[in-house]
Amino acid sequence: MNIVNDTTNTASTWGLYDQMRPQEIEAIQKKTPIAYLPWGAIEYHGSHNPTGLDSIKAFSLCKDLAEKNGGLVFPVISLAANLIKSYPGVNFPKHSIEFSEKLIRLACEEYLEQLVVQGFKIIVLLSGHAGEPHLTILKTVAEAFNSKYPDRRFWALAEFDILPDDLLVANHSAIGETSLQLYYAPETVDLETLPKDRSITLELDAVSGDDPRLATKALGEKIVKLFLRNASLIIEELKQKFL
Repeated sequence: MNIVNDTTNTASTWGLYDQMRPQEIEAIQKKTPIAYLPWGAIEYHGSHNPTGLDSIKAFSLCKDLAEKNGGLVFPVISLAANLIKSYPGVNFPKHSIEFSEKLIRLACEEYLEQLVVQGFKIIVLLSGHAGEPHLTILKTVAEAFNSKYPDRRFWALAEFDILPDDLLVANHSAIGETSLQLYYAPETVDLETLPKDRSITLELDAVSGDDPRLATKALGEKIVKLFLRNASLIIEELKQKFL
């Protein structure tokens, strides 16, 4: 089980919710009632990346956040709207499982409501998919829950929201996402499938953003470290206010 013990080695500080027994969950939740909800997608990410990139990224970042700050990581939700298969001007109909915006909103509302019932005080919803309005829907629902439950905090974000633009911006299978994938799951990436004799484009390669052929594990590590630092500062502020 991927859990980390505190310095006294008597209790776990974080864990994977679906891989723990009730008494283990409650021991962590009593100390740190934080839920991490990774939100991903099954989506075509070109020939060089896996279809589950958004889910792998979101789940991995949530695990790292929980290890650093305590709390419980829920299974990734691979439901997304506004995928590349529906993007105007491109033709990638296969390898994406797309859902309606209405379903995304409803699923988010019901999931957050369940986390309230389960007693969590801070809910971090990390979306690996940045399609619009998919991402805005998640953020809007979170804000509505902040108003509905003022004694709790719901924080919905994408990883680039708290990073400088010169390090990472919203992209689709470009240098940023590909570098993160090289860091977390290098065995799933094959840069050799990308063309070597022309520019990379959205229309031909399903890439939006800077050239993924320049992606490196080292850049992915740099992105992760700064994300964890910035997110952890915010989580610490939320702990002081809501726990």
